[in-house]
Amino acid sequence: MESLNIEKEKNLSHKKKNNLFLLTPCYFAPISHWNIIKSGKVIWEVNQNYLKQSLRNRTYIYGPNKVLKLIIPIKHQIKKLPLNKTLIDNSFNWQKQHWSAIQTSYNSSPFFEFYKYELKSLYSNEFLKLEDFNFKCIELILDWLEIKLKLVKTSIYRENYNHCVDLRMMSNKSHKDNFNSKKYIQVFSKSNGFKSNLSILDLIFNVGPETNEYLK
Repeated sequence: MESLNIEKEKNLSHKKKNNLFLLTPCYFAPISHWNIIKSGKVIWEVNQNYLKQSLRNRTYIYGPNKVLKLIIPIKHQIKKLPLNKTLIDNSFNWQKQHWSAIQTSYNSSPFFEFYKYELKSLYSNEFLKLEDFNFKCIELILDWLEIKLKLVKTSIYRENYNHCVDLRMMSNKSHKDNFNSKKYIQVFSKSNGFKSNLSILDLIFNVGPETNEYLK
C-alpha cells in the first residue's frame, strides 16, 4: 500500500474529468461508501484523529431479529491519536464474536458459502492497528468485486482540501446518511422488512456477482 504526498494528488486531480473523494477507511463500510469507492478516485484519510462511536470501528449487519452493530474494541488513549496510530484492544475475543454473528446472520444467504472461507481467515488473524484491519477489509471487498484500485493514503492531516470532495464526515456518528439502497432480497426481509444501507457484506452475501450492478 502506498502513501503519497497529498500535493501530488492535487496535481493528479487536474488530469481527471471527475472529482477525487476523501474518505475515511471504515470497518466493512456501508453501501453508500462503496458507491463512491467503486469510482476508483479515492484518497484515504488516515491522519485525522480517531473518533469514538463512528464507522471507523463499527459495522451494521442484518441479524435474525434486528440490525446488529459489531464494534471493534479500541485501547484506551490518554490523548487523541490519528487513525493510523489507533490500537485494537485484543484482550477481548471480538474476532470470534463478530465472526459468529456474521455466520448466524448470513449462513442461509445465497452467496455466503462462496465468501465465508476468506472472511473466516480474516477474523482468524490478530491485528494491532485499526487502520491495518480496515484496509484488509477494503482489500478483501475489492478482490471479491474484482475492482482494481490503488489505495492512496494521506501523508499529513489537513482540515481543508480544495482539490477533492471531502467526505470524511460520512464515517462520523453525527452524519445523517440519507442514502437509500436499491432494494434487494435480504435473508430476513420477508419477516422484518428491508434494511437500507447496511454493511457491504449484506449486499454481497445476498446478491453475489450482481453487487457491482447495485453500486452505481
